[in-house]
Amino acid sequence: MQFWYKNLILSRIYLITILILPQAEPLSQHLFALEPKRWRPLRTKLSPVFTSGKLKEMFSLISECGDYLVKYMEKIADKNEPVECRELTAKYTTDVIGSCAFGIEMHALSNEDSEFRKMGRKIFVSSWKNILRLRIRQMFPWLYEVLGHIVSPTDVTKFFIRVIVETIDYRETNNVIRNDFIDMLRELKKHPDKLGDIELTDHLLAAQAFVFFVAGFETSSTTMSNALYELALNQKVQDNLREEIDEAYVKYNGDLKYENIKKMNYLDKVFKGTSSAKKVRCFFFFCFSFNDFTT
Repeated sequence: MQFWYKNLILSRIYLITILILPQAEPLSQHLFALEPKRWRPLRTKLSPVFTSGKLKEMFSLISECGDYLVKYMEKIADKNEPVECRELTAKYTTDVIGSCAFGIEMHALSNEDSEFRKMGRKIFVSSWKNILRLRIRQMFPWLYEVLGHIVSPTDVTKFFIRVIVETIDYRETNNVIRNDFIDMLRELKKHPDKLGDIELTDHLLAAQAFVFFVAGFETSSTTMSNALYELALNQKVQDNLREEIDEAYVKYNGDLKYENIKKMNYLDKVFKGTSSAKKVRCFFFFCFSFNDFTT
């Protein structure tokens, strides 16, 4: 039996222990938690997908998802009911990650029963089963890993492993090439020698795709929904931003390419201001939580 610990210190407040449990939680073997031996070569091979050049190449796909978002917003606006912006932005970013990174139409906006969106919710939803798993995992990791041979994997684990393995196999069989994240994983699977003596399993590959999906849709949707919230509170900022976007739309004849959007300075400031405000709130949250923990 084998599992590893990796510690992260956050603002000298908490010491968070990330456990890698290959049997009990196959998707825990991702880049954020791996030990240096596997982390370094995997990071070197997968990091090119995060470059600004790749983002420019994928912008047309992002823009296409934006068109679906506009149609979806028009549909829900006709109902004249309150809109949960957090769910709205999560659906959009789920579609973006699916299209850009995995080459999969996830239909989170067009289909209320989208399987990917359901799994995205399940990752962050608390239940008595998840709480029980977490408690055993924290207090008795060795027992938790042993139980991994007996207890059935979670729906999220089974779903992501199945989807990634099937997608890689489909592309290999039909010679589909998209030069995206999945293709990078497929290349590693075909040439495991590029990673040295690391054992490259389907579970290890699926874990990288899983964390890419979670980090991609969750962080972006949270930032976007927070930006919408701040704009709702500050009408003047909202008006100034709308004016800049309208001017850019006219200036570039409705062709809002990557380079054109990068020139929108006020939009950039809005998102940077949103991120700063979020960091301040997180800081006070950790402070108060730590105070409650120690008193």
